[in-house]
Amino acid sequence: MGVFEQLNILVDGHIRTQLVASAVRFRIPDHLADRTLTDAALSGLTGIGVPTLRRYMRALEGLGLVESAGENAYRGTALMEPLRRDTGSFYGHALMAGVEYYEAWSELDFALRTGNSAFEHRYGCDLWHHFDSDDDAAVSFARTMRLNTERFLEEILGLYDFPDDGVVADLGAGDGTLLAELLVRYPKLCGIVVEQPAVLAVARQTMEDRGVADRCELAAGDFLAEVPGGADIYVIKSVIHNWNDESALRILRNCRASVGERGRLLLIEHALKIDDALEAAVRDLAMLVLLGGQSRSVEEHEALLRQAGFSVEQTLTAPSGFCLIEARPDRAA
Repeated sequence: MGVFEQLNILVDGHIRTQLVASAVRFRIPDHLADRTLTDAALSGLTGIGVPTLRRYMRALEGLGLVESAGENAYRGTALMEPLRRDTGSFYGHALMAGVEYYEAWSELDFALRTGNSAFEHRYGCDLWHHFDSDDDAAVSFARTMRLNTERFLEEILGLYDFPDDGVVADLGAGDGTLLAELLVRYPKLCGIVVEQPAVLAVARQTMEDRGVADRCELAAGDFLAEVPGGADIYVIKSVIHNWNDESALRILRNCRASVGERGRLLLIEHALKIDDALEAAVRDLAMLVLLGGQSRSVEEHEALLRQAGFSVEQTLTAPSGFCLIEARPDRAA
């Protein structure tokens, strides 16, 4: 591949993002679920005129999302299945990539100049307060978090020997996938989901679907202000990277205030490695652009925990790069 072809792929990534996002917005993955449709039928369902639809479907076919099923007829591929609204694990991410994330990344220069969130600069509020006024975005984000959790769930839960009973609080639990799986595996455990009000309904549904709602309390909360007490183990997964050092330290100190002298904190993060490739670098910059946060190395996470009044008991790392740091209150702090 020549230089110009390589640059075209790099520079035109925004086009592919919007091609996929529009497919989700027009519900094409849902319309083509388990069936073949003619362009006329699909036009009636989407409101896109047939001539324009044919041009658009040609692009989706080039991306591998649809394939021809005879003259002027289409069916979805396996690649389109995760984009379905009701069942697709990638639906929320594709939807937000086409609007909120897309617009935030257009302000990358601001984030680079200031070190602050480009999303907040663009929208006038941080991502979390944006969810307060946009339930669809909140649900989409929760689905994205479910996808990220499900991909590594077995690996994460295999890192640590959880107790057979007690209370586990999941701070920033998203849709509750991680905690629900813990409650399924350990029938004597009880749980607390701590999340924003806009996301709690999604978490409640997860607990009901997994049959553990009777052992789980749902608590609306802001862990920058306080962390609810009453748990033996506090889990905080993929949260600290959302915040700069000052806010991350405030959250961890609030955890320290609530964890009790015999409790434990499990900090779970995808640790930054200096020799990581492009994916890790982009993940780190995404934290800056969307949230003003940052990815951190294992050593940086451990340093924050110590500053917050914890002692690090052990650090366990999975092949994917996820690390689990077990911390207990430092009585000498």
